[in-house]
Amino acid sequence: MNNEPLEKEIEDFLYDWGVLSIGFATKKSLEGGPSTLDITYPMKNAETAICFALPLDREKTKAFLRKDMPNGRRGHELDNIETNIKAFQIAIKTTNFLKEKGFDAKPVFPNYKYREDVPGWEINMIPELSLKLIAARSGVGSVGWSGNIGIKVYGANIILGCVVTSAKLRASDPIPPEELFCTKCKICQKVCALRMFESDEIDELTIGGFTFSCSKRLNLERCKIVCGGLSGLEKNGKWSTWSPGRYSYPETDKEVMKLLAIAVNNALKWPDDGTEIGLDVNQLEGAEEIMNALGDDKEKLQKMIMDTKLTCGNCQLVCWGDLEQTKENYELLLNSGCVIQNEKGKIEILSSEKAEQEFKSFTSKHQRLYYKNYKKSKK
Repeated sequence: MNNEPLEKEIEDFLYDWGVLSIGFATKKSLEGGPSTLDITYPMKNAETAICFALPLDREKTKAFLRKDMPNGRRGHELDNIETNIKAFQIAIKTTNFLKEKGFDAKPVFPNYKYREDVPGWEINMIPELSLKLIAARSGVGSVGWSGNIGIKVYGANIILGCVVTSAKLRASDPIPPEELFCTKCKICQKVCALRMFESDEIDELTIGGFTFSCSKRLNLERCKIVCGGLSGLEKNGKWSTWSPGRYSYPETDKEVMKLLAIAVNNALKWPDDGTEIGLDVNQLEGAEEIMNALGDDKEKLQKMIMDTKLTCGNCQLVCWGDLEQTKENYELLLNSGCVIQNEKGKIEILSSEKAEQEFKSFTSKHQRLYYKNYKKSKK
């Protein structure tokens, strides 16, 4: 007979699947948090959330930051999506493990799935559960200056996974101050092209008696523009994200909203050649199990994954939990150049000077309109 606590059995099970860290959060330990910490939202009889972290491929992250051609962007994109799916697969296996022990359980898809019963969910993209906050409260990782979750040695270069269960498990504590990964170097702040969190002010949130803090956001629309791939030109024009969008830096909230409207209306389409076609979940190992677990949302989520084009994520990817390594990553980005989409739709990486010259030389009707709007955004 196994006399080990169920928490220990779950930890052993998950570590065997290659997770980096594990935490347990209960309804009580999550009290005081926002609605996205209501673990009964995905499963009515949930008592505990089991959270864990997986690493992203560091070499692919570096290639992404360097803008390696032809596969720097695509390689990291596939790694990111596949790691999210791996987290879901592990959550499915954990769900089955708990059900065999007589408990109810449900895997939480770690990304792409939102609360569609909330008005404006398409824009605000409110998740079923905030895995970041669950991870912070349960000690899977700690909150960095950027608001991303990170772990010592790995930094923020991780993906989170989660299972909710009817099992009443013991809540784990947050990571103690001496074990926090973030040194407040604020390099994450510098790699945001539109400086979503340029302020030195902090936001605080208390969850279950513990207070967590990160840099105060200036305007979330800045992140939507950059991480949404609508624009990627850095404030001083010396580098860009992988987005082919080129707009001048908006100083005020009014300019941000104006830029968002212009960029959405004039968004450039990423080329859909053979190397850029999205990931088909049906072609993955264990696809049937994944699709069954997604239930009624499977077709919608499958399309969202297929349509995914990652062009940023710099604030997460640059931080490796070691100041020297993080500085090296920052230098890679600073020297990576600028993305240009030429008149034939091909993506090119050029120096900032050559990119500006190339951009001004465009002659096609579409690119002239694009350049007109680019100049308009600078007024």
